[in-house]
This record gives sequence, C-alpha cells and structure tokens, in this order.
Amino acid sequence: MNFASCWSSFFVPKCVSFLIIVTASLSACTAPQPIEVEAAQAALLAAWQADQHIVWEIDWPAAPVGGPLTVATWRAGPRYRLEILEAVAPDLMGQALIFDGTTAWGYQRFDSPPAVPQPVEARLSPATDAFEIIARLLATTPTSATQEAVQVGREPAQKITLTFTEGDSLTVWRDEASGLPVRLNFVWGRQHATLRARSFELLSNPPQDLFELR
Repeated sequence: MNFASCWSSFFVPKCVSFLIIVTASLSACTAPQPIEVEAAQAALLAAWQADQHIVWEIDWPAAPVGGPLTVATWRAGPRYRLEILEAVAPDLMGQALIFDGTTAWGYQRFDSPPAVPQPVEARLSPATDAFEIIARLLATTPTSATQEAVQVGREPAQKITLTFTEGDSLTVWRDEASGLPVRLNFVWGRQHATLRARSFELLSNPPQDLFELR
C-alpha cells in the first residue's frame, strides 16, 4: 500500500468527530475514560483527514532515513504537499513532494523546478513512512479506546488513545477549537514515534497551484 492510497482512501465527513465523541470538560484535565472504539476511530480519521496546514516535528528514533526532522504539510482532500524544513541528514533538507490526487512529483525547493517534471512514487521518507503507519493504524479496528480532556500548551484538547492487538497503539491529541491533530504518538511493532505540531491551521480555499509543480 503506497502513501497516496493510505492517506487519501479513508474519508469520513469532517463533522463526525464533533457528533460522535462525548464532549469532555474543558476546565481541567480528566482521567482517561473508555469510549466506543468505532466512534473513537471515526473521530481520529476525521481529524487526520481534515483539510489542513500543519508543520510537524517528527521524533522517530528508528526512522528509515535520517532521524528527527521538521516537515511542512498541506492537505486538501486527496491532494497534498510536503516540504522538509529541517533534518539531520543534509540530503533531506529542502526535499519536497506534491501529489495532485493522481500524480506525484518530487523536487528540491531550493532549486528551480525542472523544465519537464517527471512523475515519481508518492513517497518522501521518512515523513511519508510515519504517515503511512498512522494511516494503517487508523484503518485497523482497535480492541479498546480511551478519551480524556487535556491541554496542549494553554489550549484545551482531547487526548484519544486507540489500543490494538500485539501492543500497538495510536494516541492523538486533538485541538478542541479546530479539531485538528496537534500531537501524535504511535507504537507499531518495534517502531515508536512522536509527532508534534509546531503550527497548525485549517486549510480553506487553497490556491490551485499549491498542488502543482511550477
């Protein structure tokens, strides 16, 4: 399963997360409470798939390439754009990927776009590897789920944890105001990673050329 299909194939209405998760108190953190697994899974799918612009800091000790990095992401439906802003591996700095819903292009954002862009596989390791694991976990029915009211910084959030067989898990801190994921932690086999949003916003009416190579 490639990254494009992982990230774009699990669509649910964006409003579902607000309809199916019981609203927790925002005044203080609460202890984790069990919730219905299908509702939790649907809410996290809606948050992950929302049209968004998020700059992620990825801490993944066993990343297949490079190590810790910062990647800017834009997403609108099946279209997305990724740009690596910071990385330990020098070769990763400035690498970018655009997917217009059908075709992917890779390029170096510090260089001029190629005169004749050549399609590539929709992959930009290690960012897409982490996103693919998250998408796989979101597509798997958990054995249990919990929710608690927390704060990320000074902002109220919901912390939802999905637990799977074999010890796998996915925890998402979802910003209460925007509904967007602002922190994630996954355990998948021997892999574990934490993603923190340096900045985040809903992406409305993105320019068409955002998802084009020009």
